[in-house]
Amino acid sequence: MESLKVSRLHAWLKLTGLVLALFVFFNYLSPVLFGLSSSWQRFVDVQDEIGVTSGALYYTDVGVTQDSEAHVREAVALGMQERAQKNHQNP
Repeated sequence: MESLKVSRLHAWLKLTGLVLALFVFFNYLSPVLFGLSSSWQRFVDVQDEIGVTSGALYYTDVGVTQDSEAHVREAVALGMQERAQKNHQNP
């Protein structure tokens, strides 16, 4: 019975340590690392220049990404049509 309490306590301590480590990483270490990365700074600068939030890069409910997706689909469809016509002319 005593070993069950010890193993349960050990599991809770591991979980607490993991949560604390993640908290420290995301709240303290990540901002420092991003500040040292010139490529990340360039990424942030470009976002500021064009006025796109980071959510616009990942979520499709933003108008910019919807427009981009529509243009890409249109370009791919046109390219496939041109390729099909070219292959049909030169079998």
